[in-house]
Amino acid sequence: MSYTEKLKPGLAVELIITEGEYAGKYRTRIDEVGDRLVSVGAPYRDREVVPVREGTDVEIAFADELSAYSFAAKVSQRIALPVPILVLAVPGEIRRVQRRSFVRLPAFYPLAYRVVIQEGLSEPRVGRMLNLSGGGIRFRVNEEIEERALLYLYLQLPTGEIQTPAYVSRVEKEEDGTSYTVSAEFDEIPERERDRIIRCVFELQRTMRKKGLV
Repeated sequence: MSYTEKLKPGLAVELIITEGEYAGKYRTRIDEVGDRLVSVGAPYRDREVVPVREGTDVEIAFADELSAYSFAAKVSQRIALPVPILVLAVPGEIRRVQRRSFVRLPAFYPLAYRVVIQEGLSEPRVGRMLNLSGGGIRFRVNEEIEERALLYLYLQLPTGEIQTPAYVSRVEKEEDGTSYTVSAEFDEIPERERDRIIRCVFELQRTMRKKGLV
């Protein structure tokens, strides 16, 4: 599929540098989408702009609720002002990868979160968990959170505390006009941590079966 079908300004993406001194994965956002060119916010490490060289090969990855996508690109230009931007030369097509399917069940464990902002992390805030799966979570908050925002979640589960980044895939305003329901997908969660979540979901499922609820 064409990259213009999926890439929009403001979309949260992951910029992956595979080689060299600055190899790693960096969260950023799409700035503009043009003909064979896409600009993204320059990546940061320890609050400093990563000096990615022009000509560096990178990969851009992102996802929606159903699929994950990625494509190769090359840094064609660096722009420093008014904000640091990387201009990427991109192919006409992007790759689509089917996301894993996880059982999602109602869950109401303690939850806190912090929003990732350019300056670092916001102050901790409390949400109300609604459901849980190995792939993500749904919860209610008393503030509006932007779709595609990156969060840092703290989940208090029977299998122990889980701390993980997650990106917001959907936000719905509730009828009361003051609360919002947020759907978020876990991001870069270690498989051992995901397994702990899955074990917790399995225990929920077992309990619900005993009560005849599933």
